Amino acid sequence: MRASVGLVFAALLASSGCNSLIGPAPIDTNWRVHEGPHVTFFVRPGSFGEQNVVRLSEVVEDQFAATTRVLQVNSTGPVRAYAYNSAADADFPADYSGRAYPDTEAFRFTCIPPLGDNLFGLMSHEANHVFIVSGWGRAGTYFMTEGLATALLSETFHRAGRHFLFPWTRTNRALVPQLSRLVDDSEWSRVPSNIAYAASASFLAWLVDTYGAERLRQIYAASSEELRDRLMAVYGRTLESLEAEWLRFTDSFAG
Repeated sequence: MRASVGLVFAALLASSGCNSLIGPAPIDTNWRVHEGPHVTFFVRPGSFGEQNVVRLSEVVEDQFAATTRVLQVNSTGPVRAYAYNSAADADFPADYSGRAYPDTEAFRFTCIPPLGDNLFGLMSHEANHVFIVSGWGRAGTYFMTEGLATALLSETFHRAGRHFLFPWTRTNRALVPQLSRLVDDSEWSRVPSNIAYAASASFLAWLVDTYGAERLRQIYAASSEELRDRLMAVYGRTLESLEAEWLRFTDSFAG
């Protein structure tokens, strides 16, 4: 039976991330190549990924268009996407895992059935790490690095973005930590990763929708120590005031 978006989405957030290494290693030669306008896919011969590479390319190209439109940037590209058959094939600890390598514009992910929300959300999250860093550079906090990659998910082909995040926030209010913890890099790892990723993404999606990407760009590179002052300078609001407005919004979200 197909797993729910929420359950697998939480799992993939807990096992994905952004890395500054050169790229996925080791790189073997057992690949077939599918070139897209901005993302080139490397798929295992005869694999589920190869059978569905045209749709995977459509999804990630849509994500490229959505992310660069919101951020008002052009990614340099071409980006390389490595679709692995399993966690063992990719040397990941679990399926529905991925890792991005923005410094060399590459990412890898497990490409396993079914073709749908969970796979598309995972792939797009990892691709976003590359698109965002290519356009805006490195973020100043884990909160921004991991949260924004999901906050900007396009939902043309799946519902792993806002239609998951805002209801999730409402129904999991008792688990959502205060943002003051999430923006603090020394506290980030002490929050369960699925909770930290989803809450951060929900807040940042709301912040972009409500106040626009240009303001977000002005706080994007702020460190944990700088972020509160930068928020006040850019938004004229405290972190706690913005947090309260976000929670009121998610409580009433009907989308």
